[in-house]
Amino acid sequence: MSGADNRVGPQLRAVLSAFREEVRPELTSPQTKFRAELMDMLLTRLAAEADGADMGELFWGDVARLLGQAPSADEQARNQALSVLLANTQDDDGKLPALIATIAAGEARRRVALEDKVAENLRVLKTGPSSVGELAISPDDVTTYLRGRFPEDPTITATRVTVVPGGRSKATILIDFTTADGPREIVVRKDFELGSAGISVVEEYPVILAAWQAGLPVPQPLWLEEQRSAIGGKFIAFSKVRGKSMGTLFTSDASPAFLRAFAATLAKLHAVDIDTSGLSERLRWAREEHPVRALIDHFYGRYRLLPPEPLMDAAFAHLRLAMKDIGNERALVHGDAGLHNLMGEGDHLTALLDWEFSHTGDPAEDLTYCKYLVQKLIPWDEFMSVYIEAGGRPVSEARMRFFTLWRTLHLAIHTGTAKLAFDSGEDQDLRKAAIGYNTFPKQLRDLASDLANYTGGTKL
Repeated sequence: MSGADNRVGPQLRAVLSAFREEVRPELTSPQTKFRAELMDMLLTRLAAEADGADMGELFWGDVARLLGQAPSADEQARNQALSVLLANTQDDDGKLPALIATIAAGEARRRVALEDKVAENLRVLKTGPSSVGELAISPDDVTTYLRGRFPEDPTITATRVTVVPGGRSKATILIDFTTADGPREIVVRKDFELGSAGISVVEEYPVILAAWQAGLPVPQPLWLEEQRSAIGGKFIAFSKVRGKSMGTLFTSDASPAFLRAFAATLAKLHAVDIDTSGLSERLRWAREEHPVRALIDHFYGRYRLLPPEPLMDAAFAHLRLAMKDIGNERALVHGDAGLHNLMGEGDHLTALLDWEFSHTGDPAEDLTYCKYLVQKLIPWDEFMSVYIEAGGRPVSEARMRFFTLWRTLHLAIHTGTAKLAFDSGEDQDLRKAAIGYNTFPKQLRDLASDLANYTGGTKL
């Protein structure tokens, strides 16, 4: 969106003001409040971009001079050209590190400026396919399904179906039902047919089952349903676990004792022998010579489906240069081990959820993923001390730097995929819009800052 038409920004801010003052106060249910929050984030972002808050790609002149070229006026063409250059450069002339640092420094400047404008707006639709429709599941639909699956009990009846707000790539649904033996509760984790992660519960189920059999704190998987027609998507049924969600990606009220239990759980997870447990037959990249290289190559292929972002190409190039410094680990990695995926009861960790990104790789990936929030709650040295005492192995600073950058790049790929799904009309759900227009730019800002810091481009 361009700042050339100065009418759009004020119009969007007027809509946003009316929405906040007149609509949101009238909403009562958790689901409508959640969707209103997504709308608010999207309007805030669009208003900032309509104001022309992007300071311009100031670094393009620096890049052109470094390459001995004239800067192109066409943004898409130069993004494509630089993306190809970064993908194919072998660093024969020693210019690649300087190019990476120049891109990182410029991107950090402009993306921080945009996020500052979004924060300022916080202070003061096209129709198409939408995965939100996949959450419209009635108790009657569930009853029909359950009676077909368990014909020995014709009295089985679903009494309540509750969608848990906030699912991005999978839906979480609580189902209460009665049986001949009394009432029961299960939790269903269901694919969105229009999901952005690209990983089905069918792939997730055997890993969760093996993790449960290995004694890790995961909900007991009861069965896998592979028929889409059952309740509108493939799903895993779990036993319900005690406790509550222990936070989001950014906030948590977890106690120090709970975080120490989390550290010990990660140590136990990373110590699982993937061969004797049978996980090597189920985990991605378990048979690869270098699992981390296979991970990077896989997601580089995912990234190439998106519009080119030289910043992301530069990050991939930097990771490939740094690969020689991280060794070759081959452990069970959860891949999304944040506090938002933990259930707890007081100081006790009751479950580690959402194993869709699990794979063979380096334990540093899980540690960097949770470090951002954990270190706000207890000293990181304390967390790592418990981790090592519980059987985890020490992790080098080079590996932590590598996976800190990878964490942000990985998230940018997923959020960029959500943006593409919304922009292309594949999925017009507001969740995709909020991820694509709000979270994706923030991930690019963080990626630019991380890459700039690691390459000496700038310190923020």
